[in-house]
Amino acid sequence: MEFPLIQSWLPQQEKGFRPGLATFFYSDGKLHLKAELFDEDVSSTATNHGQKLWEHGDVVELFIQKEGESGYREYQVAPNGFTLALHYPEISCVADVRSGERDMEEFLTKEIPATKITLTPEGWEVLLSVHLTALPGEKFRVSCCRYDATQGGKAVISSTSPHPVRDFHRPQDWREFIPVPA
Repeated sequence: MEFPLIQSWLPQQEKGFRPGLATFFYSDGKLHLKAELFDEDVSSTATNHGQKLWEHGDVVELFIQKEGESGYREYQVAPNGFTLALHYPEISCVADVRSGERDMEEFLTKEIPATKITLTPEGWEVLLSVHLTALPGEKFRVSCCRYDATQGGKAVISSTSPHPVRDFHRPQDWREFIPVPA
């Protein structure tokens, strides 16, 4: 499945928007995300796994939710190879983090997903692979999102999901994915 990164919550793309393309596929018991991103200034100041990568520069995110479950997983990867892995057991946990009732670190996992990052003349590419146990016919929801950091400015964000509002944590907007071995 292949989707462009879009800004569906806006009537038109904001200034500074750079295109990207995300491809989701399944093989060897893993969900793979390949993201191809246009970017003139690929950067990250991250120095360790588990950091809030969106505070450090460019980031690609992968969200996964099994159909019928309230919780979901979130993976982030920076262009310098550092990752962040979170598991929210219930969607309400995200609201608790946003309100300050709970700390995001409570949902950190020790998982370090497999990544391959390639800098290209046009920007950067990410191959992110995470274990996904799936029975035949099981459905999931997936989304690829992006923080495109700009020098001295706020990040320009985009997603493969048709979000009606500027919020990546809306599984109801994510794309349906049925794992079929390649």
